[in-house]
Amino acid sequence: MTDPDLRDALKAYTSGEPPLTFTFDQVVAGGRRVRRRRRLAVAGVTAVLVAAGGVVLGRPPAPAPQPLLPAGPSWAALDPGPFCARAGAAPVEPLVEPTTVVSERNGFAIRIPAEPAGHTAARISCYLATVVPPLLPEVTFHRAAAAPEATLPLQAYPGRVFDPADPGETTPPYVTADAVVADARGVGSVGFGSIAAYESSAEAVANCAGDGCSVRTGPNGETVIVLDTTAASGYRTVRVSVYRGDTIGTASASNGVLPAVPAGEAIGDDELTPGRPDPLLGVDQLIAVAAGLPS
Repeated sequence: MTDPDLRDALKAYTSGEPPLTFTFDQVVAGGRRVRRRRRLAVAGVTAVLVAAGGVVLGRPPAPAPQPLLPAGPSWAALDPGPFCARAGAAPVEPLVEPTTVVSERNGFAIRIPAEPAGHTAARISCYLATVVPPLLPEVTFHRAAAAPEATLPLQAYPGRVFDPADPGETTPPYVTADAVVADARGVGSVGFGSIAAYESSAEAVANCAGDGCSVRTGPNGETVIVLDTTAASGYRTVRVSVYRGDTIGTASASNGVLPAVPAGEAIGDDELTPGRPDPLLGVDQLIAVAAGLPS
């Protein structure tokens, strides 16, 4: 798959996806499925129009259903204390043997962190539970459908843990966190993550061209890639990736909630329903949070 194909697949599959919930391979496969589904949908609409002489008659379409809040509890406030206490203590898991793995896709040397994934997750959870709630006043937080049942909203968890015995399937490792958020304007979602850098910032800039992709500079001079996508339904996601040496910090906000789907399955545009007028956080806020993520 060429870099343009990869970028198209990523855009198709992550138009609404909080960062790093899916693996790199699932993004590529899912993007292909979404594009194939779109082609079939366009073909079907064309056939209907031809059969009707190019005119669609009848009643106007019913309004799209509003996304429902996830089942389960909600939180009006988040307590960073337990996460910060664990983050300040020594890791309980054994350290990972520092390793550099060369990506088969682009030859980039991926640096694997020595810190155990669980301890990294605690540091990220402490940070997010501290800095994100002040940006979202008067809201309720809900656990996202993709998050493990035992987690709290914005609690980070390892999405992929590096295994030296199987580096090809466990590289790059990442930690992710997400939440569904409701306020007076409706329902949306946010997501954050930290992933071992799998490409250089120069490569990321070269692959960012049009179609909602733009390049920004972070608060400390970092290269930032901004991907702003809107589905035909009006479901919009803004995702930023901040390149910080050996890691990439990510943050995203959507004006809706992704439906629950089996792992590895693609989500089509017809399944994306906006739940509020705009995403919960703006680009500058997302960049500031992603740039400050513990690396």
